Amino acid sequence: MSAPDAPADAIAHFVAKWHRREPEMALAEVFCPPDLRPRFRAWGALVHELREAAFELSDARVTAVKCQWWAEELANLPQGAGRHPISAGLALPHLAWTRLARALIGQSLVDERPGDARAALAHMQPLAAALADIEAGVFGFDAPQEPTPLAVHFLLQRLPQGLVAQDQARLPLNLLARHGRTVAQVAAGEGEALVRDWAAELLAALPASKAPAPLFRRLRTGFDRVRLARLAAGRGFAPPAAPATVWRAWRIARNP
Repeated sequence: MSAPDAPADAIAHFVAKWHRREPEMALAEVFCPPDLRPRFRAWGALVHELREAAFELSDARVTAVKCQWWAEELANLPQGAGRHPISAGLALPHLAWTRLARALIGQSLVDERPGDARAALAHMQPLAAALADIEAGVFGFDAPQEPTPLAVHFLLQRLPQGLVAQDQARLPLNLLARHGRTVAQVAAGEGEALVRDWAAELLAALPASKAPAPLFRRLRTGFDRVRLARLAAGRGFAPPAAPATVWRAWRIARNP
């Protein structure tokens, strides 16, 4: 059973928020089949909203409230009772929305600082796995999905703003020890080498670029791979220029 796609104007605000954070995906949309573009936009906006709710709010109480609201919204989708504009294009009742709702609540309760990269990714794994499963269903992709690209994406998106947040972008404690930096020093901008090492570790955690995945995830992971490589090389947080991004999106889209 398929769900109706949301009217474009109803979700435009949320798509614009997503594109401001991930401008590559706005450029890459042209390579998505036209009939799937409304769902492409709705899914990108939803992942952005869930990521913001779980990881990017400064007040733990607000995080709890917003995650609870989204968990209820997700749990209502199988009954077609969603309230958010994004939900209209994604209310596919056969998908495991309740599992995603539980994973979102669980993620909002994680406050342990990871000891190393493996622990940092493990903290993200339940939410990443639930999202990967839903994503495959949204785009009609039958193969089991590897959740690591989503976990890496979450951690990459915590940079650089998360460095001054309470969780210091979930930087592993072993990196702080290796570089002899405190969280306060990193927040003050004294952790450039540490961030380069962190980017290299996240890049190494990504699966092979040929791993089967929906076009949406192949595009996002390809862009994350480039961002991490640039960051590991000391070239900063900004994405590549638009022409290079369009060329890369074309390459990814034509080589499933």
